[in-house]
Amino acid sequence: MTPCRRTTTAAAESRRPRGDDPGVPVSAVPAIVVIATLLIGALAGALWTSLHPGAIVGGDIGLDAWRALLGDDRLREALAGSVVLAVASTTVSSLIAVLLAPAVRRSRVTRLTAGVPVAAPHLVIGVLVVTILGPGGLAGRILGGLPLRVVGDEHGLGMLLAYVLKEVPFLILVVLASWASATDDQLEAARSLGASRWRCTRDVLVPRMAPGLAAGAAVVSAFVVGAAEIPVLVGSNRNPTLATYALDVTGIAGPSARPQATAALLLAAAVAVVLAAGPLWWAARRRLR
Repeated sequence: MTPCRRTTTAAAESRRPRGDDPGVPVSAVPAIVVIATLLIGALAGALWTSLHPGAIVGGDIGLDAWRALLGDDRLREALAGSVVLAVASTTVSSLIAVLLAPAVRRSRVTRLTAGVPVAAPHLVIGVLVVTILGPGGLAGRILGGLPLRVVGDEHGLGMLLAYVLKEVPFLILVVLASWASATDDQLEAARSLGASRWRCTRDVLVPRMAPGLAAGAAVVSAFVVGAAEIPVLVGSNRNPTLATYALDVTGIAGPSARPQATAALLLAAAVAVVLAAGPLWWAARRRLR
């Protein structure tokens, strides 16, 4: 057994709870009920819209919107684009956050600086990327041109960059929130036993930060699947997502395509749930080791 694993194992044994799990606090029940009611109501309303065109079209209840959605060849491209973008941006952002968190934690100034992008909407980050790295942007004017195309790249490079710039500070704050004094003690003990920085990161930091990092990664992946700001501003027509697909459908066919667009957004919600389950499952496995 490595030094880091001996340290973390001993610490885990000392922190293992005794007695029954207290469960959910009673004070949190009202908030949970309100959030659950709003969520169920929103999903029920979206499902009803996808099944019933309503007064605008005057159609009857049926699966016509879902048939049109699943029979559209553009849906496969949008689904693949959403999944690839969510997985890539979440993975890259999580890795960078774990690597930068120790350096950010050393200074209060860096912690405050890391929190600034979190307050900025995704729309602002997209505008900054377009202004700096877009065709005719500031970077191109200063350097006399960019070696590669970022905004409007058919492989989604600009969207990936925009999401990483936005989500890395958020995940860093999540990691720092999980950083307790026991983490410093474990790192110091591991270093005294001769563990390298990489082994300390892998065997001490990652297990300690896994629950918080997994929750943050789940939020990031779910948001990327359903968001439309960054794809509209920074993406191209060749790499659609489920959100831009819904916009394009209503933009082309008008109100009559509203049920199909709603069905696409419901599909995006299902994909977001599946992707969000991945980080949570990973954190649960790390905790059971």
